[in-house]
Amino acid sequence: MTAKVGYAEGKCPVCGKLLIRKRPANLAVCDCYEYCPLCGAKMTPFTPDLTPSTYRAEESHALKGQTVEDVEAGIKTIMVCNNHTPPYPSKQKPVEVRLT
Repeated sequence: MTAKVGYAEGKCPVCGKLLIRKRPANLAVCDCYEYCPLCGAKMTPFTPDLTPSTYRAEESHALKGQTVEDVEAGIKTIMVCNNHTPPYPSKQKPVEVRLT
């Protein structure tokens, strides 16, 4: 078996950024989930002020005019950009990129 030397690279499927890491790395995490897709500013981690059960019950349904995604926005939000009114909640998760 030969040792992997040099650099490995891969392209993020979400933002298209080229990630380059020293070998023997075969995975990298793209940081594009940390940046706002609307203005490009770095977002802050979102921590809810209440427990998820306070926002809604699991068996509740969306109100007239709401989608299920609107109701669950508080639970699935990871990062938030406070440069917008109202603040923009992001549900994008970190993306693992396979390096070759």
